[in-house]
Amino acid sequence: MQKLPNKLNRRTNKDDKEGEGDGDTQPSEETTTDNGTSSGNAKSFRAPEPELVSEKTFTGTAPERLIFIGDIHGCAEEFGKLLETVNFKQGSDQVILVGDLVAKGPDSLGVVNKARSIKAWGVRGNHDDRVVRWGQFLQGPAKGMSESDLKALEDAGELPYSDFELSGGHYDIASTMPLCDFSYLAQFSALITLPDAYSEWVVAHGGMEPTKAIADQDPEVVMTVRNIGPDGPSSEKDAGDAWFEVWADAIGPLGNSGSSTISGKSSDTEKETAKETDPEEGEENEGEDTKEKRSNIKRQSSANSPSAPLTEIQFKKVIYGHDAGRALQIHDITKGLDSRCVYGGELTAFILPGEELKSVPCQNYDGKDASADRRRRRAFLERRALSLRPRRKRRMVLPRIAPPPVRAHKVNPPPRHYKRQEM
Repeated sequence: MQKLPNKLNRRTNKDDKEGEGDGDTQPSEETTTDNGTSSGNAKSFRAPEPELVSEKTFTGTAPERLIFIGDIHGCAEEFGKLLETVNFKQGSDQVILVGDLVAKGPDSLGVVNKARSIKAWGVRGNHDDRVVRWGQFLQGPAKGMSESDLKALEDAGELPYSDFELSGGHYDIASTMPLCDFSYLAQFSALITLPDAYSEWVVAHGGMEPTKAIADQDPEVVMTVRNIGPDGPSSEKDAGDAWFEVWADAIGPLGNSGSSTISGKSSDTEKETAKETDPEEGEENEGEDTKEKRSNIKRQSSANSPSAPLTEIQFKKVIYGHDAGRALQIHDITKGLDSRCVYGGELTAFILPGEELKSVPCQNYDGKDASADRRRRRAFLERRALSLRPRRKRRMVLPRIAPPPVRAHKVNPPPRHYKRQEM
């Protein structure tokens, strides 16, 4: 896999970053946890990469509607309300989630369980990916480790990934999620292509690189990209242009790149184009490097064809999430559905056919610690502690039976006709 900039590549550990290009670095001293597991084994662990593309097919009759839902982030109550708002009918509709089902919100386990129960399709988001990596680590080299063991590894910098922390919430979710739900979440791919009449659409979490075919996309980029900068894709919003703007410039004739957003925050480029300026003058002031970059992207995309095989397709209409900072972004060829649900915004659904939008308001859960996930975690630890506690053998004590009360002897009075004899 191509080495990505440090700001984007989160599937590395600290030694990978510090020792990059330096062959003289010495391995760190290994420690041993209470259960005998070497910290070297823990730190060298690498979870499998997610599947890049899942080519979905309809079994039997095609669904009447495809319902795409933005980043849920553990907001199970709002997820249920949105399904009611769109009048979801299982068997007639197909729900497709654009990633980040978990983390930040109050009930991540409830969201995953609900999604599995309605047989929703989904792509893996960056927060889903961290939970999956945590779960695979806990089922692998960290199996049997106590929380104090993991804390010792964290303090020593021996956890396998730089984004692993016990207090972040992802560990709590991964350690308490039922295996059936975890397996469901772990099988999400980075991209989804759709069958039949919807074949022009692609589903991603973060976005895509406009200069690469679908088969050449990088899963890490697809899950985390926000902008395309001079050094390539970046998860930072201050590096270059929004990826969907570069995408619209590159795709050109296949869609109208000048459409504006229906709602949400406008990007810097949209603000610039909204000003009353001469288009040709603005193009001259753009700079030779930027014009050359855009022209190169357009030349690389000119051979694209909607009917090309998967290995040759470079551009399609994209439905994505991830970018809460820009909020809802609805353009002709890209649909950004992260409408800041967990931050007190809305949870949004995009429905095909018809390109209809539906949404429900959400509470602001940002920064709240007393979440249902943490309560489940505490209850789980309490149950496990009780199950591991040795039980004392109790002596059987027979119930004490009280004797029946003693009744006083009752003397019947003499009959009235009885006369005492005189002596």
